[in-house]
Amino acid sequence: MKQLKFLFLLALGLSLVACDDYLDINTNPNQPENPGDLDLLLADMTATTAYNLVGGGNWSRYGAQWMQHIANNTTAPSNDTYRVNTSDCNNEWAFSSYASVLINAKKMIELGEEVGQEHHVGVAKILMAHNYALLTDWWGDIPFTEALLRENNGKPAFDDQSTVYEGIQQILDEGIAALGKESPISIGGGDLLLGGDPAAWIRFAYALKARYYMRLTNAPGADDQNLSNLALAALDKAMTSPAEEARFEYNDDPGQEAPWNQWVAKFANTMQMSNFFVSKLQGLNDPRLPIMADVNGTDGIYLGHANGGVPTQTLAEISNIGAYYLDADLDIPMMTYVEQLFIKAEAQWRTSQTAEAATTYELAIRTHMEQLSGNGEFETVITSSEIDDYLAANPLTELGDLIEQKYIAGFLLSSFEAYNDFRRTGFPDDLQPAQNADYNQIPTRMIYTDTEVNNNAANVPAGVTLTSKVWWDGD
Repeated sequence: MKQLKFLFLLALGLSLVACDDYLDINTNPNQPENPGDLDLLLADMTATTAYNLVGGGNWSRYGAQWMQHIANNTTAPSNDTYRVNTSDCNNEWAFSSYASVLINAKKMIELGEEVGQEHHVGVAKILMAHNYALLTDWWGDIPFTEALLRENNGKPAFDDQSTVYEGIQQILDEGIAALGKESPISIGGGDLLLGGDPAAWIRFAYALKARYYMRLTNAPGADDQNLSNLALAALDKAMTSPAEEARFEYNDDPGQEAPWNQWVAKFANTMQMSNFFVSKLQGLNDPRLPIMADVNGTDGIYLGHANGGVPTQTLAEISNIGAYYLDADLDIPMMTYVEQLFIKAEAQWRTSQTAEAATTYELAIRTHMEQLSGNGEFETVITSSEIDDYLAANPLTELGDLIEQKYIAGFLLSSFEAYNDFRRTGFPDDLQPAQNADYNQIPTRMIYTDTEVNNNAANVPAGVTLTSKVWWDGD
């Protein structure tokens, strides 16, 4: 299994170097037309999605910086200050999604349906829906109904985001249905996330359905009560504990380290703790601080760097990201059970189930602290009494409390979700734009890539900037 992971991560790294060679989103010259082993396709899809979702791609990197979980302790301009070019996310648009995971998912669905390998079809559809959601949450309108036709349509039309979201829910339903059928061939070693367990994939799919229902609570014309009830119904069939998370296992062998470790340790050692995040944890007397951050190397204190601020302190004087989060063999979840609990709490809150929401909110915080207990600097143990005190000091009184605690728990492992929540709800409401930034507000979307602009200009929406809004961002 570890050798298989290494091969796919190595292939991933080589492909990242050559990603600019893709001419459009529907063509992948390196993809064989008739792969015989669906597990090989599945291994590539799971490895690519996991690597780019958390730490290896700009979804999580930009999310962590723009949400000020971390800061770049270097002179502006940088991603910290919203200096983004049209080439910066070519990897996410072309390689990571359209010409990789999505085209492979389409191929796996076609081949799997031909031979009745329903479980492979189901997993492919769930990964397809997940990757379409990443794309549309980042870019808004995207190719959907005409995507993945390759040589039959190299210039696909863009669908509006509401259409894409309807399609995402439909694809998830189709994936769940396929996984509920008999399959002559079980999923094998290619499933690097859930070990080929159909029931586990179904639970993951329902958790995603709940996430995407709640994403639309502030969309134009949205009925947040109905969406919340749909989310709660989905959550009844989703994960029941952290043990059921879809996790990608990394290790400390060269080339197989976890993505945050690879990026920060090897390429971006100026990425340190954000002053905003450190100060927030200090203000809450949050016992997770010694796990999320290390003390600095000069005074033995926790000190962050102001995002976009002029560097006035050396790297040694600023706290590094906590060793636990930079562990080379940290298993990375596709979606945490803690996030699922916060989704449930929000849905309960929006449907006036305030007592139930408070209980779920407290369970989410308690679960996260218990997961972190015994990790981090000094192998920090968070005691039950510390958790009780924290919960008593931070009760659920409004939606902002819930989203802020979700933001804290999402540190690095769910930074892109924190960014989506911020756009959707405006919380944390004390988050301010970076200093010396190119814009006087935190970006509200990603600009379209030159990969697509250069090859499909007639269909790419015009006039889009980093401060334009995606459809579901109704404020």
